[in-house]
Amino acid sequence: MNPKVKRVVVGLVGLVCLGVLAFVGLIVYVMMPPLRSYSRMHEKLPSVSIENGDTVYCRMRYCDFRFPLPDKAHIVSIDPVTGGADTINGAIYLIGPDGGPVKMRAYAELLQRKHFDAAPCDGSGCPDVTNHMADVPFVSGGKVIHYPLFDDFWAGSSNQVGGSIEVVRLDGMTKIRFGYFGDY
Repeated sequence: MNPKVKRVVVGLVGLVCLGVLAFVGLIVYVMMPPLRSYSRMHEKLPSVSIENGDTVYCRMRYCDFRFPLPDKAHIVSIDPVTGGADTINGAIYLIGPDGGPVKMRAYAELLQRKHFDAAPCDGSGCPDVTNHMADVPFVSGGKVIHYPLFDDFWAGSSNQVGGSIEVVRLDGMTKIRFGYFGDY
C-alpha cells in the first residue's frame, strides 16, 4: 500500500475511534445519575445516619444532603424518613448538653458559619441572626435573665439548593425537621 494512503487511512481510523470514545463519554455523562442509583439499588433509601457525631447525612438514590447538629447535642430519636430518588423528609429530636432544648441562637449562628441562611420562622421582621446580635435581657427579682430572640427558625442550605431545616423548641427538647428536594 502506498505510504500516503496508509497515513490517510490510519488518520481516518484514529478520528473514527476518537468520535466513538467521545460518543461513549457523552452517554456515560448523561446516564450518571441512573448509574449512581444502580450502585445504591441494594440499599434501603432514603435513609439518615449521623457522621462523626455532629453531621446528619441524608442519603437518597440520586442525591445526598448534609447539615450540622448543634454543638454537644444528644439525639433522643429519629422519625422514619420518607421521600424518593431525590427527595427526603424527616425529623430528629435532640437535647442540648444541659439536658434541655438546644440554644436556638447558637445553633442558628453555627448553621450560618456552615453556609446556611437562617431566619426566624414567625415572619416578625426580626433582624437576621448574626454573631453580633445581642440577647434580650429581662430583669426579674434583681437577676438578669437572657432570652433568645426566637423559639423556632428556618435555615436553607446555600451549598445544596433544595435542602432546608426547621428547628422548633418543644417541651424539654428540640425538633429538627429536615427536607431536601433536588434535581440530580
